[in-house]
Amino acid sequence: MGYWEDLELAWWDTNVVNCSFCGQMIPKRRWVSEVEGEVRSFCSLDCEELYVNYWVPKHGHGVPARKVD
Repeated sequence: MGYWEDLELAWWDTNVVNCSFCGQMIPKRRWVSEVEGEVRSFCSLDCEELYVNYWVPKHGHGVPARKVD
């Protein structure tokens, strides 16, 4: 089971936290969950659910390769 974590970032901080599934920037609060032994950050519970129930069974933990022309 996961938990919500507040991000304590100053306004000038250049660190960016992104959702492990959709890539959306997470400015204040992230959902942290362990998925098959890997800790992941998500922007919402919906993204975690899509990742766990759709992406991982179909594609595994990898990220799709980008086609380079």
